[in-house]
Amino acid sequence: MDELDQKLLNELQRQGFENSRTLASFLGVGERTVHRRISAMRREGIIKIIALPDFVLFGYKAWAKIGIKVKPQSLSYVAGQLANNPSIYFVAYAYGPFDIMIAVHFYNIDSLTCFINSELTKIKGILSTETMVLTNPRKYYNFSWPTPSFKKTRNGLGYDLDAGTNRNRYEIDNADQRILSILMEDGLARPASIKSRLGMGESTIRKRIKKMSSNGLFRTVVVPNPEVLEHEVWATMGINVNKRLAHEVLDAIVKYPEVYLASVAIGRFNLVIAARFHHIDFINQFINIKLPAIEGVSYVETFLHNKPLKYHNIHWPI
Repeated sequence: MDELDQKLLNELQRQGFENSRTLASFLGVGERTVHRRISAMRREGIIKIIALPDFVLFGYKAWAKIGIKVKPQSLSYVAGQLANNPSIYFVAYAYGPFDIMIAVHFYNIDSLTCFINSELTKIKGILSTETMVLTNPRKYYNFSWPTPSFKKTRNGLGYDLDAGTNRNRYEIDNADQRILSILMEDGLARPASIKSRLGMGESTIRKRIKKMSSNGLFRTVVVPNPEVLEHEVWATMGINVNKRLAHEVLDAIVKYPEVYLASVAIGRFNLVIAARFHHIDFINQFINIKLPAIEGVSYVETFLHNKPLKYHNIHWPI
């Protein structure tokens, strides 16, 4: 990759996939050049372009990052079992206290609890797990959600989430679910190619995609291949802060383009974030300079992912 490729990739990761004209104008090159470069990066396996649903809008209220310790001889077996589990959308080998980090989201805390206590415990080779429950997601790739606000209940005995920040679950039918599943594999799949897989009319597929897009149900994002980008560093970070400043700290953190997930959390940490960096030097600067400069941050623990294995419908070799 040359300098233009890197700039293009940075912009694709920062803003998500834009049309060639928008990217060409931003980078000061021709539209055909941008189209050719993106096509080459896709063809060479440097990037995947996928549709990413708004999981908050779809009603997923129980998000979690889970660190897993396994028997050394069982590492690849456990990783394979986790990567094949449809409830898990992210799997990576990790450095530090955990051997593997995974990420999940469910519609409710009961489903998350069942997953931890039933599904994970059935996998042979797992020694222990630690769950970091994400209670108020504020950022996930190019999705962002406002700071939640609470108001006293009528009887004055508790608090309810303000209706202005409590988004209702959006329901889609089976046909939309099948279309969205294909777009999560290939965000640029055309209705003509989807038609042959679903047996639906091309115009019907196009209308459904347009409606889902206009309702903000998904956005098209770019995911780099960590095996091709050898200097790329992925990490999960647990952060402890002054609790009164939790969302103020998140307001500062979500502005960094490297951060693709940020949430208030329950467990050992008040906040949990996930980020990607182009080089180890950048993550060192982020941890040692940028985060400590934010008022309220008292402690940061970093879990490096030395090899991502799964991200939604993208799988990399174990």
